[in-house]
Amino acid sequence: MLSFLRQTSIGLGVVAVLGQSAWAQSVSICADPDPPPWTYWMRDAQGKPTDVFVGASVDIVSAVFQRIGVKVDFRGQYPWARCLVMVERGEIDFAMDGYFDADRAKRFAYSEHYNTLTPQVFYRQERPVFANTLSDLKRFRGCGMVGASYEHYGLAPSDLDLGTGYEPMIQKLQAKRCDYFVEELEVIAGYRLRGKDYLADSGIKHGQVPWGKAPAKHLLTAVGGPNAKLIPKINKALADVIKSGEASKAWKKHAGNDLPYSP
Repeated sequence: MLSFLRQTSIGLGVVAVLGQSAWAQSVSICADPDPPPWTYWMRDAQGKPTDVFVGASVDIVSAVFQRIGVKVDFRGQYPWARCLVMVERGEIDFAMDGYFDADRAKRFAYSEHYNTLTPQVFYRQERPVFANTLSDLKRFRGCGMVGASYEHYGLAPSDLDLGTGYEPMIQKLQAKRCDYFVEELEVIAGYRLRGKDYLADSGIKHGQVPWGKAPAKHLLTAVGGPNAKLIPKINKALADVIKSGEASKAWKKHAGNDLPYSP
């Protein structure tokens, strides 16, 4: 639901105060708290997470809602699967950085996309996974994450050994509990911001997924809910943020120059 109360913080969430009026409308937005560069907790001098939620998607989405005069309360304390459930129930207004898939589209209204990523398959060097087709891939044991969408890879949750979190998934591969996981290149590259350069690990290799479709990040809200009415305004503002170069600037600020920004 839309809130008309001026807030400074809720729990571990951080509010970006947008617009001039203290009584402007506000929306709550949850997102996976991992990984950078899209969303992450700022670290203190000792490297410990603070309660300041930042990232490229935070900046892009903040700019979008600023253009339509709505304040944003970002909530990064919930796991992704719970975030989606809370949005569907109307407990939170939007989820951020969601991929499109047919099942979700029955429950959520989508904004236009604001970041398109590169699908990859990751595997151990000692056990290469060379797959030109989905059938080739299914001959190996795959792992994945609860709540994640793998439709763009042609995979269903039942095709994978699911766990919670990116790093546990990577560790499961390293421990030989699965032969591969599929994930976007930019996601794994983002862990360099945490001092963990998995792409430089000689024991882990990755390759293209010829049949895969490049996924993109969207804002999601409950189908038929009151916030679905904001989608046209969001789309118009989002197009302006991308065209102005503000989105690309936010990406470079958090991701650096190694990986190009693709809307």
